[in-house]
Amino acid sequence: MELTVCIIVFLILLFLIGLFVSKRIKNDQDWFVAGRNLGVVPLVGTYFATIISTVSVIGYFGYYYSYGWAGWWNWAGTALTSMIAALWFAEKLRKFGQTTLPDLLAARYGKAHSIIAGVVILVAMLFFTSAQLTGSAAVVTTSMGIDRTTAIIVIGIIFILFTVMGGMEAVAWTDTFCSAIILIGVWLLSYNAVNEAGGVVKIHKTLAQIKPSALDPFANGAIPLGVAMSWFLTWGIGNIGAPQFSTRIYSAKDPKTAALSQAWTGVTFIFFYLPLMLAALASIVLFPGLTGVADTYAPTIIQKVMGPWGGGIMMAGILAASISTADSVLLLAGTTFVRDIVQRCSSRQFMPQQTLKMARITTFIIGILAIFFTIHTNQGVMWVQANAVGYMGSMLSVVVLAAFAWKRANAQGALAAMIVGILTAAIWGYLNRPFGWFPILPSLFTCTLTLVIVSKLTPPPSQKVIDQFFKE
Repeated sequence: MELTVCIIVFLILLFLIGLFVSKRIKNDQDWFVAGRNLGVVPLVGTYFATIISTVSVIGYFGYYYSYGWAGWWNWAGTALTSMIAALWFAEKLRKFGQTTLPDLLAARYGKAHSIIAGVVILVAMLFFTSAQLTGSAAVVTTSMGIDRTTAIIVIGIIFILFTVMGGMEAVAWTDTFCSAIILIGVWLLSYNAVNEAGGVVKIHKTLAQIKPSALDPFANGAIPLGVAMSWFLTWGIGNIGAPQFSTRIYSAKDPKTAALSQAWTGVTFIFFYLPLMLAALASIVLFPGLTGVADTYAPTIIQKVMGPWGGGIMMAGILAASISTADSVLLLAGTTFVRDIVQRCSSRQFMPQQTLKMARITTFIIGILAIFFTIHTNQGVMWVQANAVGYMGSMLSVVVLAAFAWKRANAQGALAAMIVGILTAAIWGYLNRPFGWFPILPSLFTCTLTLVIVSKLTPPPSQKVIDQFFKE
C-alpha cells in the first residue's frame, strides 16, 4: 500500500509541475532551450537526472555488488565529463549560443554533417525513449501489480503531456524534482544497508575476509586495465557527444552559469554514486552469494533493508531516474526532427509560433511511437536500442571537441571521422567487444586519427569559421 501511494503521489506531482511551468512558454526558444534563462539549480537537476537512468540505479548496483570498489571506473568517467565542461567546454558552447548539437556541426563543418547527425540522433533518441519506458513500466508493474502494457501507456502519456506542454523548462524543473527523489532514495538505501551491516569500517573488515577482490581497484584482475579505461573514457569523453548534454548548456542564462552548473553536477554525481557504492558493499556483507541476473539485486535488497515508506521512496527514485531520462530524450527527439531535419532541409522560413506548434505535434507523435515500440519490442531489440546511443557518441564526440579545440579540423575531416567512428563501433560490437572494451574506445582512436589525416590532406576551414570559433 505504501509503495503504491508513493508512486501515485510522485506521478501526480510530476504532472502538476510540468503543467505549471508550461504556462511560461511563449515561443519556440522558450520550448527548445527554456528561453536561455535557466540558473544553476535547474541545470544541475536536469543534467544529473538525464544521465542517471534506471540502469544507473539498478544496473550499477548489481555491478558494484559483483565487483566492489572496482566499479568506480564507470562513474569516474561521468564525473570527468562535468570537469571538462566546467573548466573549458561549457562556456565556449554557451557563447556559441544555438539550440541543438547539429547546429554546432552546421556552423563549424557544414549542413550535411548536421543533417546526418540529426537523423542518427533522432533514431537513437526514439529507441532510448522506448528503453526508458521499459524500465519505468518494470518498476510500476512490480510495485503496483498492474500489467506491463497498462503501465507503459499510463507512464508514457504522463511524461509525453508535460514534455509537449512545457518543453525544456518543464523538463528541467521536473528533472530537478526527480533528482531530489533519486538522491533521497539512494541515501536512505545506503543509510539502512550500512547501518545494518555494522558501519563502513566493519563492512571493509568483513569484505577483506569474505571477498577481498571487492577492495581491489581492478577486482583482482576481474576488471583489467583496458576494460577500466574503456569504462572511464566511454563516459568521460562519450558524454560530450551526447546531444542532450549540449541542449542543457544552451539553456543556461549565461556562459558562467553553464560552467558553474557543470562543476556542481560533477559534485552531485559523487553524492549519488558514493552512497550507491556503499549500499552495494554493505549488501555483499548482509546477503553474500546472490546469484542470477545482477539487475535483480537492487529490488531484492531494497525490500529486505528498507521499511515500507523508505522502500516506496526508493522505488519512486528508480522510477524518477527512468522518467527523467525519458522526458529529456523525447524532447530532444522532437527538437531534432524540427530543427535539424525539417527546417534545415527546407528553404521555407518558419515563424516562431509555427515552429513551436510543429515541435509539439512532432514530440507527441514520437512519444506515441515510443509507447507502441515499447509494447511490441522484445529484449533482443532493446539491446540494439541501448547500443544505438553508444554508436552516437562514437560518431560525434571527437568532432564536437575538435570544433573548439583544433582550428585545422575541417568539413572533409569531420565527415570522414563521423563515418569511420560509427563504422568502428558497429564492427567492434559485431565482433562481440574484443578484450571487453566498449565500442567507443577503439572508435575514439580511429575517429581522431581519421580527422587529423583527412583534415591535413584537404584545405583548411575558412577564416570566417575560424574567427567564429576561436576569436576571443
